[in-house]
Amino acid sequence: MSADLQLESLLSDEKLSSITKLVDILSTAENKYGLLSAIQGFLSDEEMLGKVLSSIINDQTLDLMTKWNNLMKLADMFADESTIENLNAVLDLVGILNKTGILDPIKGLLQDEETLGKILSAIVNDSTLNVISNWGNIVKLMEFATKEDTLTTLNDVIELYSKIKKLGLIDVIKGMLDDEETIGKVMSGIVNDFTFNLMSNWSAIVKDLSKIDLTNFKYYTLLVNETGEALKEQKIMKIDHWWDLLNMFKDPEVRVGLGVVIAILKHIGRYHMQYVVNGNHKQ
Repeated sequence: MSADLQLESLLSDEKLSSITKLVDILSTAENKYGLLSAIQGFLSDEEMLGKVLSSIINDQTLDLMTKWNNLMKLADMFADESTIENLNAVLDLVGILNKTGILDPIKGLLQDEETLGKILSAIVNDSTLNVISNWGNIVKLMEFATKEDTLTTLNDVIELYSKIKKLGLIDVIKGMLDDEETIGKVMSGIVNDFTFNLMSNWSAIVKDLSKIDLTNFKYYTLLVNETGEALKEQKIMKIDHWWDLLNMFKDPEVRVGLGVVIAILKHIGRYHMQYVVNGNHKQ
């Protein structure tokens, strides 16, 4: 663009009007406030100008300029209505805590490094980390424990424990568990070849026991007791000849006892003939 065209553009009505307004503004600023003189004096004072420029142009302002976009985002976030409401709620809460005097102990606690360290070490440790890592299992356990059936069962167990404790059995059980020798004897009495054999044949044993006529139980005990008495006295006579047996028949107790044995043998024979010989034996 030639100099004439540039001059013509500068002297257009629009540009002249703008220049006139600018001159009016500068004149008003100088005449009323002495602003131009102040600016001129400020620019002529190199020391003052250096202080102002050094306060404006430094690492902090440069760092602030590089983060300008983030600052604008932060400003937009704080300008949001929901953010303002949340901030007001937080400020209200802080005000209430301040009125109740809670903030002062918290502030003092945060300033006391030793106490703060103890609290953090109590919160952040292997136990809490283990709880956090197993939080899913803990939630499942809480869900299971809060079920109605589980609560009913727990109440029954606690009630049973209370009754056993009142009877003094808990102390006995604890004492037995603390005594390794006693617990060893109990375990050896429970876990052995006999108990294993008993468990493996339990169904057959129960089935055979169900056939016992319990109304005759007193006779079973009588027979066992008398047999034990005879063996305990150890006065069993040896029979070498048939006349030794004839001599025993003179004793009335022997004759009655022989009758009892014959009666028993008769019942055994009847059972054998009915269920074994004829093939009607019931398992």
